[in-house]
Amino acid sequence: MRQTHRRKNSKSTVLITVILLAVIGAGFLGIRLYEQRQEAERAALYVDEPYQSKRIELNYEGVDYRLRDDLDTYLFLGIDKFTDNLPQGEFYRNFQQCDFLFLMIVDHSNKSYSALHINRDTMAEIRQLGLNGQTVGTEIAQLALSHTYGSGGKDSCRNTVWSISRLLYDMPIDHYVSITMDGVPVLNDAVGGVVVHVTDDFSSVDPAIEMGKDIRLVGDQALTFVRTRMSIGDGSNLSRMRRQREYINALYLQMEERMQSDERFGYRLASALSDYVISDMTTDEMSKTANTLRDYRFTTIYSIEGEANYDPLYVEFYPDEAALQQQVIKLFFERVQ
Repeated sequence: MRQTHRRKNSKSTVLITVILLAVIGAGFLGIRLYEQRQEAERAALYVDEPYQSKRIELNYEGVDYRLRDDLDTYLFLGIDKFTDNLPQGEFYRNFQQCDFLFLMIVDHSNKSYSALHINRDTMAEIRQLGLNGQTVGTEIAQLALSHTYGSGGKDSCRNTVWSISRLLYDMPIDHYVSITMDGVPVLNDAVGGVVVHVTDDFSSVDPAIEMGKDIRLVGDQALTFVRTRMSIGDGSNLSRMRRQREYINALYLQMEERMQSDERFGYRLASALSDYVISDMTTDEMSKTANTLRDYRFTTIYSIEGEANYDPLYVEFYPDEAALQQQVIKLFFERVQ
């Protein structure tokens, strides 16, 4: 069964993903981040195709490519709640949506890592889950809605992983980490506030975030900066994603400084953030990843080109297929010599 569904505009989105991205990138050792968060999930959970690519080799414009075997991928999800009435019917659903999507790609050969920032309004194939948690069909909808199927826990995360993998032509995604939006002010204030250059007019929501100035965001100001869309600038999610990338870069640099000046900073921050995180990674896996990335360099934040369609209720982002194919080849494949 294949349907088309559209998500209503939300007034907010999140940058929660940056928490784990910055934390791991700065050498954050795993200390029971998700094990402290117990959840009641249905027994019928699936682990299937999103973790292994079906495309080992391909030919693009007359050139042969093969999938690189020296990469690891981590999908970071920023989770928000919404109040739309969801008809349950034969489906298994919750009232959370995945508003921020960040795929971190670790390149072991070059000892570096990059990130692909994915628009949450991207129209893509998502799976519908039945009342006992099994897949009963698919629909074309915004990626933000992939998390609404399931309990809101690991099954919903896996549903989003599947959709992202499908969007990227079945590229492998090794692990996921989801973080709720409540953690943004916690992280922001833990590093002493984050300085950004304000290029949009925030006067209607917070006059203290003054246009044209460098502002140190404090508390909920950080959340306002990365989530508010409707009354800011052109009101587009693309503009908000630009602000999110600026915030990520500033936060990352500040996080590194705190880590270097205070060896116990990471431990205290991990304890403060533990209630906001769900992941399929074990403590040992998080610790090993953190240790590895301490010696790696962060390179680039990529985005997907495309076109956004707006109307009073809905936003739909359609990727440019040619550009997306080239992006996938650049990130995941190598030329066959």
